[in-house]
Amino acid sequence: MTRFDLVIVGGGINGAAVARDLAGRGAEVYLAERADYAGATSSTSTKLIHGGLRYLEHYEFRLVREALAEREVMLRIAPHLTAPLRFLVPLHAGANRPPWLLWLGLRLYDHLAGRGRLARSGALSERAVAALPHLRRERLAAVLHYPDCWVDDARLTLETLLDARRRGADIGNRREVMAVRADDGGFAVTVRAGGGEDTVHARHLVNAAGPWVNTVLDRIAGGVPERRPLRLVRGSHLVVPMPSPPETDPYTLQMDDGRVVFVLPWLGRFLLIGTTDEPHDGRPEAAHCTAAERDYLLAAYSRFFTPVIAAADVVWSFAGVRPLIDDGAGEAARVSRDYELVVNRLGQGGVITIYGGKLTTHRRVAERVATELARLGLQLGPAWTASALLPGARAEANEAAAVTRGVAPEVQRRWSQTYGAATGDLCRRISATPALAREVAPGVPLAELERAVSVEDARTAEDFLLRRTKLFLTLEPAERTAIERWFAGMVARRTGTA
Repeated sequence: MTRFDLVIVGGGINGAAVARDLAGRGAEVYLAERADYAGATSSTSTKLIHGGLRYLEHYEFRLVREALAEREVMLRIAPHLTAPLRFLVPLHAGANRPPWLLWLGLRLYDHLAGRGRLARSGALSERAVAALPHLRRERLAAVLHYPDCWVDDARLTLETLLDARRRGADIGNRREVMAVRADDGGFAVTVRAGGGEDTVHARHLVNAAGPWVNTVLDRIAGGVPERRPLRLVRGSHLVVPMPSPPETDPYTLQMDDGRVVFVLPWLGRFLLIGTTDEPHDGRPEAAHCTAAERDYLLAAYSRFFTPVIAAADVVWSFAGVRPLIDDGAGEAARVSRDYELVVNRLGQGGVITIYGGKLTTHRRVAERVATELARLGLQLGPAWTASALLPGARAEANEAAAVTRGVAPEVQRRWSQTYGAATGDLCRRISATPALAREVAPGVPLAELERAVSVEDARTAEDFLLRRTKLFLTLEPAERTAIERWFAGMVARRTGTA
């Protein structure tokens, strides 16, 4: 019988971070994700590593300071997945946030960030404002700027998990925790996977199931003494074609209702517009951008930019559900994004449930979980994740920049932007077996698909097209169908139904 130190429920960013941190401290870790890694909230964010400028209005200074410190950490350990950006803030006469208030907020933001690698905030010159290609000039008083960062949220989650596996963690998707009961050594956890069920034994349980954390608690025999009420808040986004001439800077738009809407250049071909803050009452997995949210975001963009965009311009929309602690705030936009750990001692073990949080602070959440596990008696090594590079950030004798015969340079550029140093693995595979250079769809060699399955646990075309890459936005329908057929054949071969 295999016994682990802890079972982690949930393969989103928080579960991934806990798995990586604890495996690196010497713990025996098992992680179960019921669907795909980053299959919900962790792949439907606004793709930002940021302090949260607007949280200053709610006096969440500790959260902002911590997030800004983590922004520096992410730039250091995941430079291939993050990029510094200069955000522009158009200020208009008569806006609900006066220019002096926003200027003061940016000065405080700089102060909380301390001395780092990013530039300080400021204001654009009149000449620089005049050069902005699409910003409307009516009632425009000034344009401020401040630094924050873009991130590939799904791949950040995935690489964090892959590093956990490299350090000994047993991670898996399509594993669903069905029941938990206390036993003599901690917990017996019933896991459904591959059409059957198995029992995993562990001393402790870490509940990182995001919107489903209380559902997981309901599956613990006898329940737990303490939990928190959740408030599910839906954030929706639109993807529209990049205008001509292209936008190069992201924008932070101040709306009259007090909300903030971001407009970000994305993948070199699109603009990403979001997000909303709407109460979500349905199943988290059913979240989608409603017509009302779509119209709100279209109107927000068209108020600030030309040309006006309409529903017909939307290439794609997506929505995620933020699992926030219900702190009684009236408006969804005002609910805190801070996190809380709730620890329940049950028998010989402990259950740690992660409530709330944001993408930027995932590493600190994991460190806090490690502290709580140490208090429960788990012997652990020291903290280490603040300086250790993620896998794709590790240079492998310049192999990431190698030119492989039979693979187009533009494909290798995309690989480098997506996989970082792991591009070297793809190049080695094709060098060893040239037949793997055959393209299943234009620009998608067989080697990439096989590695997505064998190394990155992709099991469906959606896993690959939506989360391992963003090719669903750039491939034509017939090309996506070719990928779907390949995955269907792969599943048939694995299950013996081919």
